Amino acid sequence: MLTPHKISLLILIEAYWEIIETDSTTPEKLEPLLFFLIEKISDEKRFPEPTLTELCKELSKISDNTDNITNNFNEILLAKLVVIVTPHELTLSIKEMKRFFTRDAELYLRKYSLLGIFVRRCILEMNKLMFDDISRLYNAFIEYRETLVKRTAKPSNLYTKDTYVPLEISEMTELAQRFHMHKQELIPKNDAESFSHYVITQLRKYGGILPLEIEEKLRKIHDRIPEISSIYYIEFVKYMQTGEYEGALTNFYKYSNFCPDDPENRSWYQYVLLNLVVLHAKFGHKEQAILAIREAIEMARENNDQECLRFALSWLYRLKSSDQTTGTRVSASEQQMLESLISKAKQANFMYLQALGELGKSQRQIQQGSSPTEVFESLLRSSVLNMNCPFKTMRFQGHLLNASVWQTYGSDTLANLFTHEVINNPDPSPEDRVTAICQLADNHISHGNYMNAFEVLAKSKVHFNGIRRAVSQWVFCFEKLMYQKSFNRDEIFNIGAIEHQIRACCQDDDLFRADFEFNRALYLAKTDQPDEGVDVLHKLINQSCRIGNQNQMLVANYLLKIAEIRIETEDLTSALPYVLSSLCLTGRAKSMIEKIMPVILAEHSLHLQSVAQYIYAQCLIACIDQDLQANRKQSINWQDVLYALDASRIGFKHLESISELLNVFQLMSYIYNIKGDINMRNRCAKEFRILMMLQEKNRRKQPDWNMTYYSRCIKLNQQEQENEAKQSIMSMEIENNYMEESSTFKINI
Repeated sequence: MLTPHKISLLILIEAYWEIIETDSTTPEKLEPLLFFLIEKISDEKRFPEPTLTELCKELSKISDNTDNITNNFNEILLAKLVVIVTPHELTLSIKEMKRFFTRDAELYLRKYSLLGIFVRRCILEMNKLMFDDISRLYNAFIEYRETLVKRTAKPSNLYTKDTYVPLEISEMTELAQRFHMHKQELIPKNDAESFSHYVITQLRKYGGILPLEIEEKLRKIHDRIPEISSIYYIEFVKYMQTGEYEGALTNFYKYSNFCPDDPENRSWYQYVLLNLVVLHAKFGHKEQAILAIREAIEMARENNDQECLRFALSWLYRLKSSDQTTGTRVSASEQQMLESLISKAKQANFMYLQALGELGKSQRQIQQGSSPTEVFESLLRSSVLNMNCPFKTMRFQGHLLNASVWQTYGSDTLANLFTHEVINNPDPSPEDRVTAICQLADNHISHGNYMNAFEVLAKSKVHFNGIRRAVSQWVFCFEKLMYQKSFNRDEIFNIGAIEHQIRACCQDDDLFRADFEFNRALYLAKTDQPDEGVDVLHKLINQSCRIGNQNQMLVANYLLKIAEIRIETEDLTSALPYVLSSLCLTGRAKSMIEKIMPVILAEHSLHLQSVAQYIYAQCLIACIDQDLQANRKQSINWQDVLYALDASRIGFKHLESISELLNVFQLMSYIYNIKGDINMRNRCAKEFRILMMLQEKNRRKQPDWNMTYYSRCIKLNQQEQENEAKQSIMSMEIENNYMEESSTFKINI
């Protein structure tokens, strides 16, 4: 595309040939100028192009072998620029360059020489320009020229044409400015394409959000040259990051329409379908993604494109294995498909697909309850592949999966190690980083370390500005923390304020959805809605029974909770079947829980460990009651029950779970009364009264409306985040007086 800088080069080429015509002894002396022109023409994709001042400075540095002609070239260039005073003269001066192709054989400009190709391209570009394009070129030329050539500039003696001073922009009317297009910038197409490809390269390398200045420049390029497809790709990436589905889909279709060089070549569209699969998967549209990937597989098979087929099979397995509607089990055919994918990727030396297949295999083994040895073998193979040929995305996803596996198997130290490896590295994507941060915060929450969880979330808030999916995941994690803390402290109004926000966010998290539904059942019972709470518990019982025998302890807990709800509502007749069902489980509960307890204490959260200890104590009490009723020797000592209750008390105290602490202290008072230990019974009763008063105070407490603001306002600076986190923590500590009083509480053994 023609620019003022290229017009200056044309003027220098014209002056070069005119001097050679007048003096045949000068070609050797003009070699520095010739090399200068060749260098500038070869560097035509430079962005931005040099200004007239920069060009003249470079001209002045040409070697003195030209016998002081260099200075004349500066004068000739400036003089020729001054005499071009109308768009017609500009057009005519370029078209007249045709004469250099009709000279004699010694002097004419050859068509296929570097200078000849440059001149012919400029002439062709000028012939293709429409009226408004010529107007834009002329006004850009005037602005380019007047940076150095003022109205007082004197033309050289070689050119004696009268000068014409154009009107200043400020002297024109608004209509004239629009007509002459003074306010529009000239953008070469090659420069625009180079700039857009550079932006894409930086986006792929670093990610993040584009600065406003670059977005404005891209918008100008898009308005002037809408056929550049890479602009649509940049918009597509931007909307993908911000989570705007319609904008991403629209720009993806535009990019697909402009991109193919050969529309007749249908094989190109299978890669379009692969990108469409990524788009649908990004926004959770599993059905559309599976339809697109199956079509891509068919086209890849028709065109015998093995590379595309392997990527398509990899994405198909990934979508099927993460499909919540079909359960966590993967069919035998899909398992065989995964094994085939890994073997073919290994044969073709596609290490990326091989590593991806091993990660998918590990995830499938975890979902299906395979042995830890098989899981870690797949993870180790994927890690070795990434070490030999490192893929940053795969490496960080492997670290996250390792963290999840170690947290599942109860090693919090190793889980935190892999999580920090992702957080402290500058290379992971925002999605991987926020996943690691949320995993670390969840680990703190599961052990009652609310302060550490607040600090982790507060410090990480500024890393996800403008990235909707990352922000949504961060907000969901923060709301889980606030919900769990409010529920444990019986802050009824806070629970109601958070519940409607968090309900829609936990649909993809099976474990948290079960915990949320259980807490919701207890919340409904606390708010005088016992029937609704019982219905929720029935659904949880049905789900646990379908999963298998590993959740019998949870089923017993659900049955006991239903019985407790019925007893509290004075519906003793309805409570009796659930108590009997729980007692049937309790008859073999001691042996069952003793088998399960090591796994719970090693692998599960602090809350579940405390619940297990409490249920274990209840089962021991039931066994003692059976011995007493049968007039048998007591097979279990009351001290064993107190050991389990004390372990449960410590866990619930750390979690600040007031309702569970009330149940524990009530049961401990009952046992101490049976044993005749009046002092310990009174101490437990005193703790019970303190907790009852705190519970009533929390139930009357109004919701903390700053909590919603804290979770939504992501653009606060770091100091403000830390202050808000400290305020939230202080509000949690103000009402912890009962903790100080009970911190010295120990069972008198």
